[in-house]
Amino acid sequence: MSYYSINGNIIDQNDAYIHISDLALHRGYSIFDYCRIRKGKPVFFDDYLDRFERSAAQMLLTIPMSRAALKEHVRTLIDKNEVEEAGLKLILTGGYSADGYTPAAEANLYVLVLPPIVFPKEYVENGWKLLLHDHVRHRADVKVTNYIEVLLMRNQTKTAHAQDLLYHQNGYISESSRSNFFLVTEEQTIVTPPSDVLPGITRKHILEIAKSKFKVEVRPLKVDELWTAKEAFISSSAKGAIGVVQIDDQLIGDGKVGDLTRQINNLYEAKVETYLMS
Repeated sequence: MSYYSINGNIIDQNDAYIHISDLALHRGYSIFDYCRIRKGKPVFFDDYLDRFERSAAQMLLTIPMSRAALKEHVRTLIDKNEVEEAGLKLILTGGYSADGYTPAAEANLYVLVLPPIVFPKEYVENGWKLLLHDHVRHRADVKVTNYIEVLLMRNQTKTAHAQDLLYHQNGYISESSRSNFFLVTEEQTIVTPPSDVLPGITRKHILEIAKSKFKVEVRPLKVDELWTAKEAFISSSAKGAIGVVQIDDQLIGDGKVGDLTRQINNLYEAKVETYLMS
């Protein structure tokens, strides 16, 4: 990758600097979104732009480009980078603040084309271990750049040989730090929490797929239900659907990635391929 974009200007990545007065640095006042680029095309891009616009509105930030202009600009940036497989990150901040507190008249918009996130094959084949952690993200429905909690827990996660955290509070599961969470009951019902979660785009498409083939419940999910689950999996833009085989010291089901999880991931990837051909 060679080029990023700052406020509509495409710049060599080695020259892509921001001013120290940016409110993302001073106050953590910023949002972002991320999607995969496959075959040179951002996957489900309008869905991501819908969420980016919602996040901006909820954080009282104004995107300094129309949707049409931003889509065209992203297309130009992808072409400039000459990539087929990559990641696309949009970042919107409170802008350059004169006093380090007051938002600027115009937000800063950064667009980055990044190397694709590639997970080890064994993650897909063998599944993930998650570590329960009592926490709910502030403004969980907004994709803010604040990932302090998971960063502070990185040593504990590593020591436990886990790949991520699973957030819960008051006896209910919400999400992992970077993914949505799904549980599969003994009756083959797929359950995912409705609140205190980011409205994931991959989650949205998995739910659409699943509802045509399985019983699906979007409802509060108790921690105790984990221990009787047949399967569990997480979803995100970079991962698709990846099985969860262990939480803390407890195996989920037989401790292997389940058939339903693999089926869901295959159906999701097929939907992505259909989208790319449209």
